[in-house]
Amino acid sequence: MDRDQMRASESDRQVVMERLRQAVEEGRLDVGEYQDRVDAAMRARVYTELDVLISDLQQLPPPGYREASMEPTRELRPQSLSKANQQLRDSAEERSSKWKIAGVAVAIAAAACLVIFLLSPELFLYIAIGVLVVLVLFVVAAFSGLF
Repeated sequence: MDRDQMRASESDRQVVMERLRQAVEEGRLDVGEYQDRVDAAMRARVYTELDVLISDLQQLPPPGYREASMEPTRELRPQSLSKANQQLRDSAEERSSKWKIAGVAVAIAAAACLVIFLLSPELFLYIAIGVLVVLVLFVVAAFSGLF
């Protein structure tokens, strides 16, 4: 059977993703293209699909090609995060913290509304009407092109 039509294994995908990571560290790929290619590598079923992902990066043997060597196989040890992976992780943490802040603000606003409603339902009604008026004014301003 032709190698190009053989199904790729998970370790073959890992080899390609490692080469893509190296390409990002060397400045050959930007973070967006790296992420696109990693996603494509995870979806790849045959060697041809993996070869395309790294064909323009380097002159190394394609995945699945192994030279005979006498050195014993060794376990892969976890590597430190590359610069691209670190940027992705930092941006995800930043987005996560923004949602946490928004959640806390909503919880505080809900608690304040509950306290106002329990202490004085009439005051709560006046505040609610005022908020609705402000919202209507914003909608009117938006449709009229003020901002």
